[in-house]
Amino acid sequence: MIGTELPAWRRRHGYTQQSLCMELGIHSRQTIISWEKSAERLSRVVELALIALEKIPEIRKAAGERCSGPAEYREQRARPTDPRHP
Repeated sequence: MIGTELPAWRRRHGYTQQSLCMELGIHSRQTIISWEKSAERLSRVVELALIALEKIPEIRKAAGERCSGPAEYREQRARPTDPRHP
């Protein structure tokens, strides 16, 4: 996948740039932005991570919520992924 295809992939799978950052463990949304502007192929590691998010939905941590800022981002990352555990 080339970087300019990433926005369509995100929309198709319900991710915002911020929620994709959360899923991939990236600390800066700017990284996603730079990937999306690039006509270069994404690294194989990123492609594999995207395939995993696509094919194994139960590993998804973020629900596509939009974060208002760094504090909310950290709060969402700290939430448990299993609703049975408070």
